[in-house]
Amino acid sequence: MAMEWLTHDRYLDSAAADALRVVQLAEGADMDARVPSCPDWALRDLLFHHGMVFRWIGEIVARRATERVPFREVPDREMPAGGEADWLLAGAERTVATLREAGPDVALWGWARGGGTRWWGRRIAHETLVHRVDAELTVGARPEADPGLAADNVDELLVNALDLGATAFDKRAALSGAGDSLHLHTTDTPGEWQLLPAEEGFSLDYGHVKADAAVRGTARDVMLWLNGRLPEGEAGPERFGEERVLELWRGGLSLG
Repeated sequence: MAMEWLTHDRYLDSAAADALRVVQLAEGADMDARVPSCPDWALRDLLFHHGMVFRWIGEIVARRATERVPFREVPDREMPAGGEADWLLAGAERTVATLREAGPDVALWGWARGGGTRWWGRRIAHETLVHRVDAELTVGARPEADPGLAADNVDELLVNALDLGATAFDKRAALSGAGDSLHLHTTDTPGEWQLLPAEEGFSLDYGHVKADAAVRGTARDVMLWLNGRLPEGEAGPERFGEERVLELWRGGLSLG
């Protein structure tokens, strides 16, 4: 049985709280500090990317857009030097308010699963969760996550990756064809996923089934592992099977 989504307000509350956490971490931090989980980025780049994503989503919702909005048409794109945190927070607050006012049932363009405000609410919650972790790793703070939200993060990533029209997964083709299966299992909240290679992409089932490789642990640890955000030196979740199988799946499911 597919995982039940959290409520629209829960997603937006999470996005607002995690955006505020990023801002608090960034205040007084070195904007040139490297982001360990995104080594091509400095902290400044992380804040700009996240602030632009908030503004882009807000523009899609505000326009009730049924087609993709180009980034060049998004207003307020200039992040001021010295005001990076305030700029990010302003975009986050506007977009969360816009999504909250729209409600979960507005049809909109989205890059996977048919889009809509409900889908975008879930998407921005998990975009912000992952980038909050990026900010924490950058300043040396240990990332934590609510188990229910962390398990939902795993499910959101997998469900979006199932959509072959979703171009955000630029390494997904490596999962196609004959290959080894993967089982993911969260131990502190319900969550079990069985991933099988398919002729195109992969298939997804729920429940406990033996697989060629498996990842088992708290929802926080499974989420961090799947997103490539385990802090250096942490063992993370238990892993079973060949490392090449685990890394093939994790690489194929990474957001490009």
